[in-house]
Amino acid sequence: MRFPALSTRFAEAAGFRPCSRPMTDVKLRAYWADCDPAGLVYFGNVFRFIGQAEEELYVRALKNREQLFEALGIWMPRVEAHANFLSPIRSGRAIRIRLDPQFKGDKTVRLEFEVLDEETETRFATGYITVVCVDRVTFKSRTIPEEIRQVLSGP
Repeated sequence: MRFPALSTRFAEAAGFRPCSRPMTDVKLRAYWADCDPAGLVYFGNVFRFIGQAEEELYVRALKNREQLFEALGIWMPRVEAHANFLSPIRSGRAIRIRLDPQFKGDKTVRLEFEVLDEETETRFATGYITVVCVDRVTFKSRTIPEEIRQVLSGP
């Protein structure tokens, strides 16, 4: 299953390939601290929600991301982020993050996402974050280790 609002045709043309497993769903709640004075989630916090969903991939794989990165001698910095904000998220709403990692070559993974209302399935946002694997010392790009690929791809 692919996100209808995201063009997989362009992703495939750019060389991204989907992981072998279905999308990951992570349930969260939008809290008052996530919101602006109007009670709407501040747009930058949507990217924090995506980071939480990514962290959940490691939790579900029973891996500590920070320890794994340190042991492998890598960092996974974000190099690109894009979002389409379709509907406001109000304080107190239960939301669901759908995360669909796609690999591009050996060094890059794009985390496509969709943010939905847990009750109504209203789509709040869609987008992606591109992540590159780099050496922890030199900060030069390097191959994504198999352990990381397994976490992002699932069993």
